[in-house]
Amino acid sequence: MRSSRLTWVLNRIGRAVFGSVAAGCALALGVALAAAANNAADAKAAPGAEEETALLNPGEGYRYLGQITPRHARDIAASNWSVGAETMDRDFTVYANWRKYLGPLGAKKARIQSGWAKTEKTPGEYDWAWLDEIIPDMVEQGVEPWVCLCYGNPIYPGGGGTGLGGNLIDGEEALAAWDRYVTAFVERYKRYVNEWEIWNEPRGGRGKAAVQYADLVIRTAQIIRNLQPEAEILFAAGGAFDIGYAQDVLEHLKQQGKLDLVNRIIYHPYAYNPDSRQAAAMKLRALVKSYADHIDIQQGENGAPSERGSFGAISDYDWTELRQAKWATRRLLGDLGRDIPTSYFAICDMRYPSRTNLKGLLGIDDDKVVNRVKKSYHAVQHITAVFDNTLTRVEEFEAEVIGGDAGDHSVFGYRGNGGGGAVTVWRHTDSPGKNPTVETIGLTIPALKFDQPVLVDLVSGRVYAVDPKLADRGKKQIRFRDVPVYDSVVVLADRSVIEHVLEEK
Repeated sequence: MRSSRLTWVLNRIGRAVFGSVAAGCALALGVALAAAANNAADAKAAPGAEEETALLNPGEGYRYLGQITPRHARDIAASNWSVGAETMDRDFTVYANWRKYLGPLGAKKARIQSGWAKTEKTPGEYDWAWLDEIIPDMVEQGVEPWVCLCYGNPIYPGGGGTGLGGNLIDGEEALAAWDRYVTAFVERYKRYVNEWEIWNEPRGGRGKAAVQYADLVIRTAQIIRNLQPEAEILFAAGGAFDIGYAQDVLEHLKQQGKLDLVNRIIYHPYAYNPDSRQAAAMKLRALVKSYADHIDIQQGENGAPSERGSFGAISDYDWTELRQAKWATRRLLGDLGRDIPTSYFAICDMRYPSRTNLKGLLGIDDDKVVNRVKKSYHAVQHITAVFDNTLTRVEEFEAEVIGGDAGDHSVFGYRGNGGGGAVTVWRHTDSPGKNPTVETIGLTIPALKFDQPVLVDLVSGRVYAVDPKLADRGKKQIRFRDVPVYDSVVVLADRSVIEHVLEEK
């Protein structure tokens, strides 16, 4: 029986026989049994085996120490990480069903959509109850919500579309109503929220449509600035990721003398291979900096399905929970290595009117109730536990990969507050799962502090002590031999970097 199916069965038995409280116990038991089953099955595969597996046995010279222990968001001061909590405005996912998983994930921010049409169903009357349930509770869990102010509202002529791809607001009556709504929203929640995004994936193409969006950005940003001068304001690079659209918006803001109103540009770089869009992200950053040095980029929405049969972006592939987890490690650590704030989309599968979007870290039944925790949830927990604001990226980090094809690997270096080093490495050439073979490479890096080197596999969370004989130390460089790498992220680190999250076995 597949582990996800086992978890689902135990959850449904718990609900049917014992009710919701015991169902939670059954779910927890199911998750534990599923994890045990996964470990037992994966442990049979040796490194380099044909079947796809998480990196559970790195080979000779590595001694198993234990596991990365997740950290609650309340226990993390700050980090690069956000998680998507979108579509609650259209009831495709229900906060009460997954809220208990939010803080334990360890992400410090969560993206939500404001839902104008859900909040104002009668002109001039705002029903904040659904948002009052979400926003203060997120903050209590140590997670700062950042709000995408969207979509339109059909109760006003020209009020705009109410979902993805919908028209922008058009007409003075609707725009005036939008102004009132934004004012009321910011006034109510500014003590919890200081990061505001204006609309989600505006469509319509470049030129006139981009100028219309830029005008909406200006009027909305001015309202926010008047009410919350220190707010961070974000605008979108088109329907998902369109550098030309972003340039049109920036040019209009420049002509109007309004570049000071915005802080970052949001982009959604969906791709089967998450590394394939990094060059375009750097091109977007260069464009942005050519207009204003205070503006930067932010990856605002990106995720992969956990199985084939989903819909939406990058769904046409043989996705599995393992491949989704690998994808997540590469998307998040690829962004961290370029100092890009980043978000994983989404925390929970979303039940659309006819189908379920399977990009969540949590699986759901048709009734939108969580039925399992996916491998990707645990992978993200391992990332948030290790990579917080106590690690600083080493700029212009020079590393040499020996034994692998030139240019096939991503390598980034970090330094902890105590001086300990950490290096992330993975093979970036293919979509996760297309070439899962574990290979060994040599890795020459600057002489960071590696007094007690360890290896961490972020998918499984397993930690291994590295035999000192595998490290040749010089005054300016360290060369590690027989480093196992594959199509997911592994970390070489000084033990001091991960000591606080290491649970020894």
